[in-house]
Amino acid sequence: MASQPTVIYVGTRRGPHEANRALMAARNAGYRVALLGSRAPGIQQDLIHDFEKISLSNREEALEAGLRLAQRTGAGGALAWTDGGVELAAALSEKCGWRGVPVEAAHKARNKHSMRMALASRPDLIPRFRLVTTLEQLTQARQEIGAPAVLKPAGGSGSRSILQVEPETDLAELFAQATALTLPSVASIFADYPGEFVYEERLGGTEHSVEGFVHDGTTYIAGITDKQVSFPYYVEYQEIHPSALPGPAVEAVHALTHEVTRAVGLDWCGFHLECRVLEDGTAKLLEIAARPGGGYITSHLVPGSTGVPFHENLVRLTSGDKPDLEHRSRAHFGSRSIISPVEGVFQGFEGLNDVLQIGGLEHFAFAHRIGDRIVLPPGDAGSCELGSALVRAPEFDDVQQALDLAAELARPRVE
Repeated sequence: MASQPTVIYVGTRRGPHEANRALMAARNAGYRVALLGSRAPGIQQDLIHDFEKISLSNREEALEAGLRLAQRTGAGGALAWTDGGVELAAALSEKCGWRGVPVEAAHKARNKHSMRMALASRPDLIPRFRLVTTLEQLTQARQEIGAPAVLKPAGGSGSRSILQVEPETDLAELFAQATALTLPSVASIFADYPGEFVYEERLGGTEHSVEGFVHDGTTYIAGITDKQVSFPYYVEYQEIHPSALPGPAVEAVHALTHEVTRAVGLDWCGFHLECRVLEDGTAKLLEIAARPGGGYITSHLVPGSTGVPFHENLVRLTSGDKPDLEHRSRAHFGSRSIISPVEGVFQGFEGLNDVLQIGGLEHFAFAHRIGDRIVLPPGDAGSCELGSALVRAPEFDDVQQALDLAAELARPRVE
C-alpha cells in the first residue's frame, strides 16, 4: 500500500476554527500535514505529522527550515494560508521542483504596487495609483490623482493601516502616521516591503471577493462573496456567499478575475481576489492574494453553501489534481463580526445566550479571550473583532436578517 502523500503548510489560519478546517481538509483528502511556522495549534497535534518551528518573517532561515522539513517528510508540495507565507511557499516550491505559485507571481500578489503595474495596460480594471516612498512622492501623488484617495502599505494585509486622504489632509502628518504604523517592529507583515506605500483613488460601489483556483494556467471560480466594510479603516465585518449581484455584474467580476490572474501570472494555487463593483456595473481590482480567503469564507461559507470542498481542492492541487467545483447543495452562508465600539479589556458578551437562539445560527466563535486588550484601527484592523456569528439559511435575505440580529443582540463588554 502506497504511503500517504505529505503537504507542507506554511503557517496556518489565525483562528482555531479556520485552522482546524484546513488541517482536517488534508486528512479528508488523504494527505499528511507537515507544518512550517512559529507555533503549532495546541489541540490539533494529532492532525500534524511533523513540525518545524521557525519564524516565517525570517525568510532565509524559514526557507532552510522548509527544505529540512521537505527532506525529512518527503513532501510533494507547499501551501500558504496567509499573506506572510505566500512568497516563502513559492520559493520553497521552486527549490524543490514542486507545482506552486511562480516566484515572480508571488511577489506581485504580495506587493500592491507590483500587482497594479502588472495591470498597467488595463487601466479600466484598476484604480489610478502611484508608488509612494517619500513625503515628496505623496504630495505629487495627490496633485496628480487628487482626493479623496487612500494610502495603503504595499506589503500590508487584512486592511491593516490603510489611511484616508482628503483634499484638506495634512500630508506630512499623514506620512508620519503611516510610517509609524507600518514599521516591521509593529507587525511582521510589513517586513517584506518596509516604507513602500500605494496612493490610489478611493473607489465607490460595493465590495466583493472572488474565491477560486488556478490549475495549470486555467482559472476556475468557485464563487463570489458579498462583503460589508466599515469606513474609514475598511474593517471587514460581514461576508455572505454566494453573492446577490445581478447577472451582468457577475460577468464583469468574472472577466476581471480571469484578466487579473493571467496578468499577475498565478498558477497552481488558490486565490482570494477583492474588488469593487461600481455604480455603472464595472468591476475594479482592489487586490488579489495567492492564498485562500479568511473570514470563514473558504473554510465555512463556500463549502457550506455550495458543497464545493475548497480546502480539499487546495491540498489536491499540489499533486496536480483539477479542482472539484460540483455544487452539491444550495444555500446561503454568512459571517458577521461583532466589532468593539471602544478600546479596553474584553469582558465577554452579555447577550450571548440570546444570539445562540437565532434560527440558522451554526457557530458563534470568540476572536479573543476574556481579559484580552482590545485596540482599534488604524493600528490593528483585526483586534477590534471580538467574535463572529455564522448563519446558514435558504436565501440571502434570511442570512442577512439573522446576522443583523446577532450583531444587535450580542452586546459586547469592553471596559
